[in-house]
Amino acid sequence: MELSNFIRRSGLAIMALVLSAVLLPACGGDSKKEASSQSTPISNVLGASTQSDVADPAERGPYAVGVTEMTFEKTSVTTNQPRALRTVIWYPAGEGAKGATLDDTLAAVVDAEQARDAGPLPIIVWSHGASGDYPYASPYYATHLASHGFIVVAPQHPGNNKAECQTSTGCTPEGMVDSYVNRPADLLFTVAEMSKLNDDPSSPFYQMLDMNRIGVSGHSFGGNTTVRMSETPVGAPFSAALAMAPCTGEATAPADTVTMPLLIMAGDRDTRCVSSKDQAFFDGISNSLPHFLLDFPRAGHSTFGQKCPLPLPELACGPDDLAIEKAHHFINLYATAFFKTYVAGETGYSAYLDQAAAADDPDVVFTAHIP
Repeated sequence: MELSNFIRRSGLAIMALVLSAVLLPACGGDSKKEASSQSTPISNVLGASTQSDVADPAERGPYAVGVTEMTFEKTSVTTNQPRALRTVIWYPAGEGAKGATLDDTLAAVVDAEQARDAGPLPIIVWSHGASGDYPYASPYYATHLASHGFIVVAPQHPGNNKAECQTSTGCTPEGMVDSYVNRPADLLFTVAEMSKLNDDPSSPFYQMLDMNRIGVSGHSFGGNTTVRMSETPVGAPFSAALAMAPCTGEATAPADTVTMPLLIMAGDRDTRCVSSKDQAFFDGISNSLPHFLLDFPRAGHSTFGQKCPLPLPELACGPDDLAIEKAHHFINLYATAFFKTYVAGETGYSAYLDQAAAADDPDVVFTAHIP
């Protein structure tokens, strides 16, 4: 999809819906839904792999994790003014990083030497939510993927993170529209800049990146951005997308325009981005594409973040809600298996995407559709 189409869909009327869903507490919840009985287990399609064939994607991977920060400057799509993308990058680190002190907020070793014998490595680009506590929203997720051999690149969307929303106009309706239009271009520009680093002998990422294996992921407003990116031509530059609590429907194209494998994660107690809409979007995706839905009956909007900020019912952070540690276990399991399969090309992980694998756990409803 061309960038002009993103701009065409970015009016205030659309963003009012996104605002009410992503930023403001909603009035209603969502009821428990049943897992689809019409889907085909992926292991029947991609080969007779078993879970013992590969490393457990729920467990930490073999690599220590390093982290660094860079800033890429682009031109705003809306104002033509400079737009600085402060970008945090998590990556597999060398043996020297094992046992080293981790940064308290980024949960990795700052500027650690890379695991250069492992490259070139696949990339996951991460988009944070509106008013997200960038870059600290989801280190549990980024470091887990990096430990399994992915380079996770997380650009800041200027004017739309927690600090800016508390002190500026970034989270007004006008600011949300501006972010809505700029976010896809932010991600594409970040990929282009990483490609330059991959070709630069003076760069720490020189020849470490596989620019033909790139996935995209995000939470909330970032999840919505991820769904919109899944509507672009596959491989330009993304080949798979994973969206957490993405508020599908209001500010995306119809589900049948998705062009790549897509995994949606949702919580039935999310009153900001209700899971029934994600279910409806999932059901509308073309049957010619692999697509997956991971639903947590007792989870809410904050379950996908680093921690539950307050024990409030609308955030599903109470004693009767799903423990965030358990949710993170399954988020990391399915995300790693999904990206290993559809970005890294390691089809041995397909056994973990079989919907029967979680059938005995009432806290998890995993639905898989494979053509």
